[in-house]
Amino acid sequence: MNPEKTSVSPLKKVVVAISAGHRPAGREILNANTIEFIFGLGREGLTPLERSLAGKKAGDSVTIQIDRASVPEFFGHVFMCTQILRSSLSSFYMNFKICGVESASPREVIQAMARITSCGDGCSCGCQCD
Repeated sequence: MNPEKTSVSPLKKVVVAISAGHRPAGREILNANTIEFIFGLGREGLTPLERSLAGKKAGDSVTIQIDRASVPEFFGHVFMCTQILRSSLSSFYMNFKICGVESASPREVIQAMARITSCGDGCSCGCQCD
């Protein structure tokens, strides 16, 4: 029997491979960096990234063209990679492949909430990607 795949929804642990380039499917700026986050924990509601991934399942992919200046707002508390901000391109493509979706344990939710509140809004410390 093949169990039905879980979709991206609140309090699910989501694993996403992210790449970025000057064309769709490009990797010139960022080559397949994998991140993990708990969906729907932001203080301001869903980030634009989370809205783009909502309802998707493992194996699904999303490509979005984005302006470099919009990157911090797009990712919000979920992810900040200084490699992307150092790009000289004003606009580029971000590619997201959902590698996994599963229920988060209460401990994982509490840990994620603690991380979100420890850096504060607009964190650019590079704590998740240098």
